[in-house]
Amino acid sequence: MSDKALVKGTLLRPGAHLDLVGAYLPHLREADNAALTRGTIFVDSRNNMQGGGDLSQAVASGAITWNAVGADLFELVQGKREGRTGADQITVFKNNGGAHLDLFTAAALSQTLG
Repeated sequence: MSDKALVKGTLLRPGAHLDLVGAYLPHLREADNAALTRGTIFVDSRNNMQGGGDLSQAVASGAITWNAVGADLFELVQGKREGRTGADQITVFKNNGGAHLDLFTAAALSQTLG
């Protein structure tokens, strides 16, 4: 729930994966522009990706465009887009949340727990 970037992209090592699960409002921020420009960006859903501060602030500053988002969960699961393509690739997952994630979790737990 920070309004200042806490994760510094210059500190990310090759092969790092960064999960951004807070900053779901436009004025909040977890990671700086360097983290987003160095990593391949994935989101939970393209429908709500513009609401969170990490991406919307980076777009507003000109550091990235919305086209920098490589895929959302739907595209990845359906095989329409590729995820990580190399061991040294830095990946960033921005989760803005939504009921669909609760549904995915419930389905996975019901299969696991029987």
